[in-house]
Amino acid sequence: MFNKNKRKIDTRVRYRSSSFSQKLESARGYKRTIRQKPKTPTEVFLATIGLSSWLSRIVTVAVFFLLIYLVYVPNFFFIKHIIVNSSDISTNNITSALTDSFLNKKLPWPQKNYLLLSKNQLEKYLINNSQKIQSVDKISKKFPNQLTINITPRLDSFLLVTPSSTAFTVSGDGLVTGEAITDASGTLPSMPFLIKLDSADDLVIGQQALSSTDSNFLQQIKSRLPNITKSDIDYYKMPGIPPESVAVYTKAGYKILFDLNSDPSETLDRLNILYSQFSTSDIKKLYYIDMRFKDKSYICSQGTPCVQNTVLPTDTSTSTPQATSTN
Repeated sequence: MFNKNKRKIDTRVRYRSSSFSQKLESARGYKRTIRQKPKTPTEVFLATIGLSSWLSRIVTVAVFFLLIYLVYVPNFFFIKHIIVNSSDISTNNITSALTDSFLNKKLPWPQKNYLLLSKNQLEKYLINNSQKIQSVDKISKKFPNQLTINITPRLDSFLLVTPSSTAFTVSGDGLVTGEAITDASGTLPSMPFLIKLDSADDLVIGQQALSSTDSNFLQQIKSRLPNITKSDIDYYKMPGIPPESVAVYTKAGYKILFDLNSDPSETLDRLNILYSQFSTSDIKKLYYIDMRFKDKSYICSQGTPCVQNTVLPTDTSTSTPQATSTN
């Protein structure tokens, strides 16, 4: 309503206005400001990387010093809490000490920094620097400064006794960890497995005496054999290192021979079937059972010629003992 009453300005009057003429003249003479091209090599380089203005340079320098602080200067990103999980206290302590040593190494990329820590390098460092660590199962980082390490400790399971009565401790994964020391009474340390060797001239600490296959076979023998034979195991005997077979001496007075390259479950299943065919008197007369041949079990009883034969059968075609099929 008010717009209708408002008097319109005649365009001819506006164009004749002196102020309009001045603005128009000023616009006709407008010239853009010419950007100065970089002249020196430094100015050319800074312009190339996008730092031609002072503001961009100041921001870049500030970010650079911030990164230096976060990477090299101790701050809230630096590892402060190390948690080691394993079943052995001594292994926990060793792992914690080694981890501290790794984190404090002087490297271009500080490993103590949460953001730069390499879990793969830490794992290799721990395994290469301690025989007490069998495997590093998991390394996890928790923001902002906590490190958790799960360890499987290398625990001694086997005691290997050489013909010269020198005894070596061997871990569960078959590594020779040290020479066993007798106590004041001359007794060797107790181990789950006592293995006597017929020959072991080159056995040394750090050697892989038993493979994982050997260890698994022996573990299954220890677990299942007493239930099958109804007799505890006295000790084990091997011809040498690396072993191809093992003789298990029972407290009942006879031995059972196994081929370590065979399937332990299948072999023990066959042995179980064989024992189901024995009478009590048969078991009392046993001298040895040879399970080293596929689908055959050789039995030697007391008072038979095979007792005098110190050479055990090497194939299924020639043998002194009785051969029994377990199929």
